[in-house]
Amino acid sequence: MQSITLLRGAFLLAAALPTHTALAQRKAAASQELPEQLQYAHYSWDDKRRQRLPISAEEAALPAVVLKDFTATEYLFDKVKQNLREFTTEHRIVRVNSADGIEQYNKLAVPVLPGGATVAVRARTISPKGQVVEVQPESMKELKNEQGRGDYRIFALEGVENGSEIEYFYTRERQMQHFGREILQGATPEHNVTFELIAPEALTFEARAYNFDAKVQTDTLTAGKRILRVQLPELTALHDESFAEPKAHRARVEYKLAYVANRGRARQFTWTDASKAMHQMAYTLSKDEQKVVATALKAASVPPAGSLTEKAAAVENYVKTSYNLDPSASSDLTRMAATHNASELGLLRLTASMFKSLGIEHELVIGADRSEIPFDASFDTWGYLDNFFLYLPASKQYLAPSHQEMRLGMVPADWTGTPALFVRTVTLGTTEAPVGAVREVPALPASASPHDMDVQVRFAPALDKATLHLRQTLGGYHGAAIQAVYPLLPAEKQAEVLQDIQKSMLPGGTFSHTTVQNVERGINILAKPFVVESDVETAALLDKAGPRYLFKVGTLIGPQTELYQQQARQFDVENGFNRQYSRKLVIDLPAGYTVRNLKDLALDVKAGPDPAAPVYFFKSDYTQQGQQLIITSTEAYKQLYWPKKDFEAYREVVNAAANFNKIVLVLEKKS
Repeated sequence: MQSITLLRGAFLLAAALPTHTALAQRKAAASQELPEQLQYAHYSWDDKRRQRLPISAEEAALPAVVLKDFTATEYLFDKVKQNLREFTTEHRIVRVNSADGIEQYNKLAVPVLPGGATVAVRARTISPKGQVVEVQPESMKELKNEQGRGDYRIFALEGVENGSEIEYFYTRERQMQHFGREILQGATPEHNVTFELIAPEALTFEARAYNFDAKVQTDTLTAGKRILRVQLPELTALHDESFAEPKAHRARVEYKLAYVANRGRARQFTWTDASKAMHQMAYTLSKDEQKVVATALKAASVPPAGSLTEKAAAVENYVKTSYNLDPSASSDLTRMAATHNASELGLLRLTASMFKSLGIEHELVIGADRSEIPFDASFDTWGYLDNFFLYLPASKQYLAPSHQEMRLGMVPADWTGTPALFVRTVTLGTTEAPVGAVREVPALPASASPHDMDVQVRFAPALDKATLHLRQTLGGYHGAAIQAVYPLLPAEKQAEVLQDIQKSMLPGGTFSHTTVQNVERGINILAKPFVVESDVETAALLDKAGPRYLFKVGTLIGPQTELYQQQARQFDVENGFNRQYSRKLVIDLPAGYTVRNLKDLALDVKAGPDPAAPVYFFKSDYTQQGQQLIITSTEAYKQLYWPKKDFEAYREVVNAAANFNKIVLVLEKKS
């Protein structure tokens, strides 16, 4: 992605190597000479150590335990090249106790700077018997990414056995950034965690710690350098939880260059600076690029007398049907026009420039993914500025040019419910100036993402099977992806997809006469939801129990999430998006039979500070007219966040739907 997103650190091979890029293997180049001025230019491990570090019996039962996690990022002024360079030293010691632990940690990939600056790497294992085996340099390979996204130096540790220690350290040069992020916590418990940020004394970096209690310490005792340091004796492993985003809760450090000595107290890289940079990046066009915009406007079929939203929708439709998103593609509009491939930034530039030409008032929005890194408005690091989209103040709608599956009024859910940087253009005479402000991007309401079900049920005279008509309506985030992809699929695949959607609600049935609505390319799901309906024949709804029949009516609403959590809750509730579910079941009961336990169908579970207007609820009820039974249920989640101290109330709502799914009605002969 061509943006001001920060580079990540070194990472393990399983998570690091691209899965859809061409890689060419070559012998590793010789390690570069590190500048002598680096704080850790001669970093090494304890060469005399032959015994493993101690762990507890509880830790020995885990797949792996990190026993040392040391990272130092240093900024160094190169007097020869007259520029600032960035280096990182990392040292890990990991005890692996199982095949899973070995698989996770016995391969390492370290990013290599474009241009060939390699890394100094050493790695070894210490077996339970104290045998030390060091990886030889000739066994290391270098993988070149043919699509230009960076190279990797990779090595594998052979012969690792249960109970071994894996130890490695390296120093690598990184692409220079004036801001960064260090993730300290993951799915493996860690001991002895240290992060250092080292810079010349003329540069003042600031750091902010998240999700842990230790403070960032400042060390000014090293001559000519400022050192920020975080030290943690241990970090617990994070595990997945339903209705939570564990990655957002990882212990981490955000840092940025805040002051430069020769610029006094003028703060650097502020939100105002970011606003100017983003404005220039989006709207500064070459003459050839201006021609591309003019050509695009002619081809976009923008209605001259249309409303603002109609004009904006026409521009969006043109951009999204004319260009493919390619993170490695150029953001230059002339290159985009020639290849019809574009980066996220390129799609934003084209859309924003077309809006500007049409006089459509809009603002640039740059933010983060709240499921990964929550945006902290109080700390002005550009590390949060990852995702580009647009805001139309007149209609209060958002638009994501790079997301084909979403149309005007909808952006990825994880970009909402969180702050972002808004940049608007102010005109002063003939001069344009950007004005930036951090504001909240509101989440769409639950009503924008409905999942509705309408089911009609008739039983065969012999009560050996039932015939159903199932209609599902998927709106908002429930159906955006499938609605966008469906018209691009071959006919046989379309039929398969529809079958899968229907069978996910009623597994085991035989489906026929399946139809679908609102699948034209470019349709906006907020206005026209995805609708699929089928006839179904199934023998799975009734079980005979002596003279009675057991009717598994709850299964008609489809499988439901269950929250029967045994462990203490780690995190506050965070929903992916607000949503609601509406179900209507119309059942023709068999002639001569009555239902013994109709009252089981009436549920009313809610959570929220105001019982009259709950933010979460499940409510079901029924009516009966003769032999026709009508059951309705409504379930809604109207708020993204909920505190873990009140988790039980949220869980009761979720489990109410799961409990309804288990309801079995008893049918018995009328007396």
